[in-house]
Amino acid sequence: MANRNRGVQTQKESFETGRENIAKSHTFNRKRELSQLELRNMLIEKAKKDIRLKLMDCSIPSAVSKISEKEMEKKEKGKQKAPLNSMNSDGNKCPEFVDTNTRAHTDSSLANSNDDPDTKGTDPSLSMTVPDPDFHDFDKDRTEKSFGDNQVWAAYDDDDGMPRYYAMIHSVISTKPFRMQISWLNSKNNRELGPLNWIGSGFYKTSGVFWIGKHEVSESLNSFSHKVKWAKGTRGTVQIYPRRGDVWALYRNWSPDWNELTPDEVIHKYDMVEVLEDYDEERGVTVTPLVKVAGFKTVFCRNSDSSKTKAIPREELFRLSHQVPSYLLTGQEGLNAPKGCLELDPASMPLELLKVFAQVQDEEMGENAEKTKDTLGDLRNLLKNSWWKMVK
Repeated sequence: MANRNRGVQTQKESFETGRENIAKSHTFNRKRELSQLELRNMLIEKAKKDIRLKLMDCSIPSAVSKISEKEMEKKEKGKQKAPLNSMNSDGNKCPEFVDTNTRAHTDSSLANSNDDPDTKGTDPSLSMTVPDPDFHDFDKDRTEKSFGDNQVWAAYDDDDGMPRYYAMIHSVISTKPFRMQISWLNSKNNRELGPLNWIGSGFYKTSGVFWIGKHEVSESLNSFSHKVKWAKGTRGTVQIYPRRGDVWALYRNWSPDWNELTPDEVIHKYDMVEVLEDYDEERGVTVTPLVKVAGFKTVFCRNSDSSKTKAIPREELFRLSHQVPSYLLTGQEGLNAPKGCLELDPASMPLELLKVFAQVQDEEMGENAEKTKDTLGDLRNLLKNSWWKMVK
């Protein structure tokens, strides 16, 4: 499987450059009186050329797919597997993530909220490694037979590989080979949510009103993450909002002051939350934090502290980064499967998040051990003092 390597970093650099240029587009318009569409096309073409050159320089394959280790073994039977090292945002190796899948990290659609439907092209893909889940096989939820007419699916983006793109599936042409007719969903603004210039600053819009783009044929099964609940809006639009039972990644450091200069290390920090009530335009959406269950990679449960539940108003819906597929465990999935907990799809969570949770657990265990040691010490001293008093 492909390693997460320097290609991802160059992809991020191009994304940051594009985000800065998008934010400056209004200045260009005043000076040269170019339309936003012309500027957007120019920026996208420049980004494509930069990405191609950097990918060629890094010798990255032009296409990848997300396949499990078992499938890889079948296809590569008799061949020796290359060493695998995943990387975190600081460039540190994460040897504990050797048991992995490979997630398609594609910019083939450029299907982000800023793009015009007619400017989407086909570019090389990158790959990222993700750990296998503890119990549920999420890959079985996104096979060729999982797709159907008039469905909306989320796809992995070209920023940090999270599922922030949306596509309308018009029809499945064939399953072998896999081909379907789709349209990428687009949005020019976020007026229905609030005045914050979220899209203009180069960020992805994952909730709100979207327009259906031009029809095209897709053959990339591994670019898609999960099926999304949606509703028909006015004038043929598609509405996507958080619903009860959904799990979303929340930007941990979110601020309305974020812009094209906000660094990745600030943006790409997440907390997992479960939606308690459907989104309402007046009340917003209510969420409760999910905490990692000790001893598992991808199992979470609700925070027992009810005071941690929070309401996110409509104007701050940008706090929600992307939806994360989840599976409610019944306790029958395997040994020690915790009944009633949620298993989250690791392909929709960054490796850094999983590693940080593991470190936090280790720290907490260390703190608990110290507290236990102190308690035992106090008890020992108490008994010692009591014994001396009795002797005297």
